[in-house]
Amino acid sequence: MKKVILTVIVTLLLMNGSVLMAEIFPALELERNSTGYSGPGPVLRTHGWEFTVTEDLAVAGLGIFDLFDDGLYLPHEIGIWRSGDLVYSTTVPAGTEGTVLIDQFRYIETEPFWLTAGETYVIGNTTVGDPFVGNNNLARITTLPSITYERTLISPSDSGFSLPTLEQEFYLFGPNFLVVPEPMTLVMLGVGGLLLRRRYSK
Repeated sequence: MKKVILTVIVTLLLMNGSVLMAEIFPALELERNSTGYSGPGPVLRTHGWEFTVTEDLAVAGLGIFDLFDDGLYLPHEIGIWRSGDLVYSTTVPAGTEGTVLIDQFRYIETEPFWLTAGETYVIGNTTVGDPFVGNNNLARITTLPSITYERTLISPSDSGFSLPTLEQEFYLFGPNFLVVPEPMTLVMLGVGGLLLRRRYSK
């Protein structure tokens, strides 16, 4: 399987204007067994998945499945929760502007925030307007070694953007995120800018 690697170029706002490099990885990769899809559902709710991290990770972007690689039909709220509290949220816009596409997930850059080793989190996005990947077209999921997929969750019908709490026996994948395994790298982002540049390795 081809692994996607992103290079982060950080220009520090320091007197020497130094440049710092780091690598970013998608938290989850999907191997599909067909070109089909699930949804989108007719009601506004949030679906996502629960996961546990085994080492500290810095999050650099949040993204949503983009079936045809041509941009989302509607903007979607997306966020990550811990112990029921929203850690970070943003909106992935409709279309392609201001986003980067990586293996059918369309990401938007975020302010850096950290996931703590040993903690369990939930990532979710609103559902109306764009399809997602379900059991009938999913062959395999792969996460980074430091991330353990736990279960699929959705929020109640017509609950809008809210913590998904209802467990599902089947897979539903819409949201994803980008992480930096070395959190100290992104400490500098508080005083700098971020540019994502895509490259590949096999």
